[in-house]
Amino acid sequence: MRPPDLIKSFFTLQGDFTLFLLEVLKASSGLWRRRGLLLRQCEFIGVSSLLVNTVAALFLGGVLGYQLYVSFHLFNAEAFLGGSVGIALFRELAPVMAAIMVTGRAGAAMAAEIASMRISEQIDALEVMAIDPIEYLVVPRVVAGVFMVPLISVFFGVVATGASAAVACGLMGLDFQIFVTQFTKVVDRLEMLHCLTKGAVFGLVLTSTGCFYGYNAYGGARAVGAATRNTVVASCLTILLSDYVLTSLLPFGFENLKVIL
Repeated sequence: MRPPDLIKSFFTLQGDFTLFLLEVLKASSGLWRRRGLLLRQCEFIGVSSLLVNTVAALFLGGVLGYQLYVSFHLFNAEAFLGGSVGIALFRELAPVMAAIMVTGRAGAAMAAEIASMRISEQIDALEVMAIDPIEYLVVPRVVAGVFMVPLISVFFGVVATGASAAVACGLMGLDFQIFVTQFTKVVDRLEMLHCLTKGAVFGLVLTSTGCFYGYNAYGGARAVGAATRNTVVASCLTILLSDYVLTSLLPFGFENLKVIL
């Protein structure tokens, strides 16, 4: 594809996605009628994703505790490990990694399910029965993602912190009280603000992207695979981009560094 055609396709895609989000916003007025579907999607996105996030958090926290201890030990600064783990996890790693895990598990499944309904004309059948498919299929998933991903992000951070403390204190010899003291000095409401805000934005990104590609799938059975692939790629890249933007906009809190230093 030539560069001009590629640029045109990109802006066309962005325009279609914006119009899709406007339709979702308009249809959200009927959310209360679909509260049963909302609770079902909260269970699917949140509760069913706890296991994969727990495993990922354990490994990530363990590696983080080990690597930071080795690095800080070179400068006799092991005491700063607890605060560094808190900042790294709750500001960046926990919401990003949790969102990527949910994308691979729930976002791809949303795209495949809705794409299958589009290919098999089930969405057309909903329209024939005077049921708004955006209100019925998309809105509960998007709202559930906005509510559940922040909670999963905090859960990811807590589990990863425990794994990091277990490795640093149990294997590497760091005093547990020092770890806890520095962690509690640094991790406060500002870190929770970063974690929850990023989690909500990432939840909106991955659910809306999955529903968009699934809802607009055309071309037979191959379209289901294409929708799933596009959802994972686009969601992960958009999550990383929005993480950079949010990190630039959200307050940093230099007073925390003054406390530990």
